[in-house]
Amino acid sequence: MKVVDNDLVMGASGKIGKMLVFRQKAGKTIIAKRGIRTAPLSVDQEAVTERFREAAIYAKKVSDDPLKKALYEAVAKPGQTAFNLALADFWKAPVVKKITLDDYNGQIGGTILVRAIDNFKVETVTVQILDGNSSILETGQAILQDNGLDWLYTATVENSSLQASTVRVTASDLPGNKTVQDQVVE
Repeated sequence: MKVVDNDLVMGASGKIGKMLVFRQKAGKTIIAKRGIRTAPLSVDQEAVTERFREAAIYAKKVSDDPLKKALYEAVAKPGQTAFNLALADFWKAPVVKKITLDDYNGQIGGTILVRAIDNFKVETVTVQILDGNSSILETGQAILQDNGLDWLYTATVENSSLQASTVRVTASDLPGNKTVQDQVVE
């Protein structure tokens, strides 16, 4: 059922007893039956509840920070708020789509190209080069390229054991979610 121009519920928010919940979204009033849980939460449900609590705290901090809030508001669609976007961003870690080693030959100045994406913004991409014994040869920050998708890392240390090496990429987003992906040099 759809009710249009009903002065009784227009702009309403909150709850009526233990029966109904009113909320606003994109200028529309949403009315829903209030659910009441009687069973205890499972371990997985507790984990999701805690993660949601953390996401809400992050989103509130974004709303209180004019600079971060402006970042989220700049991409908000109609009906979305910076709080909504920050909440969603907290839930989703970046994805490392591709690590390209074509221009990395173990020499200083060789480059590694990383494609990393996020539902909002990849904040940093860190590259580590490990030798065959998993010892770190070098670590550094990749530079975001003009296309907004690819990150370029330039090697600063000579790698004499190239074939047994691993390139480890860590992509981070604004809420601090991290994704780590390794690629063996072949």
